[in-house]
Amino acid sequence: MDLLTFPRYNPNDIITHIRNQILTGSEAKNLSKNDLFPNPKPEVLHMIFMRTLQNVYGIRLEHFYMVLSFFFFFSPSHRERFLPVCRINDFQIADVINPKAKRTARFLSGILNFIHFQESRREIYMEFQWAYKSALEKIQQLQTANQEAAVKLEKLDTIPVEQKAEFKQLSDDIQELQQVLNQDYRQKTIKRPGLVKRCP
Repeated sequence: MDLLTFPRYNPNDIITHIRNQILTGSEAKNLSKNDLFPNPKPEVLHMIFMRTLQNVYGIRLEHFYMVLSFFFFFSPSHRERFLPVCRINDFQIADVINPKAKRTARFLSGILNFIHFQESRREIYMEFQWAYKSALEKIQQLQTANQEAAVKLEKLDTIPVEQKAEFKQLSDDIQELQQVLNQDYRQKTIKRPGLVKRCP
């Protein structure tokens, strides 16, 4: 099952990527090419796999000490979840207990490829998340402005209590004047029928 499903890295690139993306501090500084190539050391592979799980799944370091860490990574649930995502379907316990350089390079290439993919997707996700937060803030600003405008409009439409009596008096006066004007107009039009044009 040696299908080319992801880019294969050469040993120097694998060491560089592991130092920069998986290991930190003294682990990264102390990692040398001889730790993985030509004869991979099982304890170094184990450390790399543990750090990979920590980075990918966010598993804290103390969880590795609560459970035997070797079995934690290589339990079927973790292996079945993580390695197939990296397009590694033929991983076995023997690949850590008695590692071979060629298989180790292929497994690490698959894991590194997945980590590169995850980082690129994370950047896009963070951009979407930022755009979403900006849109939410804009919506909140618009809703607040809309509520303030509705309150102002209601204030403009509402007559204050102290002015209601005056407003009612003015409205009544206007209606009376309107009636007087209408009545006066009717009287004038009746007296002078020639002034009003009648439609046939």
